[in-house]
Amino acid sequence: MKKIAFLFLLSFIFVGTYAQFGIKVGANTTTLKITSTDDLIDNVKDAQWGFNAGVFYRLKIAMLYLQPEAYFSTVSGSFKYGDDPTNMDLYDFDLNRIDIPLIVGVKLGPLRIHAAPVAFFTISSKSSLTDFDEAMKGTTWGYQAGLGFDLFKKLTFDARYEGSISDFTESVEIGGVTLEPSTKSSAFLLSLGFMF
Repeated sequence: MKKIAFLFLLSFIFVGTYAQFGIKVGANTTTLKITSTDDLIDNVKDAQWGFNAGVFYRLKIAMLYLQPEAYFSTVSGSFKYGDDPTNMDLYDFDLNRIDIPLIVGVKLGPLRIHAAPVAFFTISSKSSLTDFDEAMKGTTWGYQAGLGFDLFKKLTFDARYEGSISDFTESVEIGGVTLEPSTKSSAFLLSLGFMF
């Protein structure tokens, strides 16, 4: 009886399993959250636009699905630095990353609800403040949550919120002063995908 129940469950899983490979492209808007106890660094709260493009693989089992992704993304931000809070200099930075989220979600007809842990791998960075650029970490961690919509079993639309768990800089020495700022970011991502 146990073998029959096991075989029935196994056949249900395989019958309800469906996998698709896809490509995606999108835009993201990122806001830097930076704090420093010494008041030498300050936020600039303007959101910066970037883009992302990559691949995904969706494995669907009944109403649930697992979707690992890998995509290239660009992230930009600005911050102020200086020892006079009323007259700080403005600096910019740009990151090129490979983002790898592991999406876990529920599919309700064409609608999808999902969340994911994300690993961010910085492959290049550039800042108008050289010391800040050199302090960028190679790998950081974050999370995503959002909604998706599928159309004609081929097109996918996603809207997600993304947050940081770990800082994306190490301690940084600027002008002989060692700073340990908390550097995190938040982002909204919109993407369009095509499944084969």
